[in-house]
Amino acid sequence: MCDDTSSRINNELESTGFKWVSVYPSKQQLWDEMFEELKLFNAKHGHTNVPQKHADSSKLGTWVKNQRQEYRHYKAGNKKKSRGMCEEKILSLENIGFIWNTKDAAWDKNFEALQDYQLEHGHADVPTKD
Repeated sequence: MCDDTSSRINNELESTGFKWVSVYPSKQQLWDEMFEELKLFNAKHGHTNVPQKHADSSKLGTWVKNQRQEYRHYKAGNKKKSRGMCEEKILSLENIGFIWNTKDAAWDKNFEALQDYQLEHGHADVPTKD
């Protein structure tokens, strides 16, 4: 019965020329705004690893963390938890140098530094700092 009433009200309003306009931005609009903010952060700092507790960008840091979580769910096939993550968003993020797994990226960077050290010094016995 509620559906019939709701449908009737919608039809009557629309017959008067009533426009259904949301005062709230869509999920895509919100994503686009945060993506633009991430691009600005990247231009300023040279990376997209926004700290979650950064004073100027805590909202952005949380958004970045959420993108990583949604990406993992998307890749695992869990559509409900991926919250709209899609190939287009993935490509957009990757095109600005977004790193999906920061631990793997840090390991790769340090391993590359070790290889460079080995080439320069002939060994991989890196001295520790005292």
